[in-house]
Amino acid sequence: MGNSRIILLSILALFLLLAGLVALALPDPYEGQVLYEMDPAHSIRTVDVGELGLVLIGGLVAWGAGWLWQRRMAP
Repeated sequence: MGNSRIILLSILALFLLLAGLVALALPDPYEGQVLYEMDPAHSIRTVDVGELGLVLIGGLVAWGAGWLWQRRMAP
């Protein structure tokens, strides 16, 4: 557990994932303009693209932290 890089990457991944999920829960007035409308009740907005990016980057950072931890733990 002495490697601070793994802990910092894990914390960064957690914050990125949480930020993406909180942005996903925003009501429609805060989500910006409509980029693609599937039907009157469902659409993709500008904030949806940003939150998808945050969740994707958070997942990649979490994967990287796990990979680094596994590399450190393997004999």
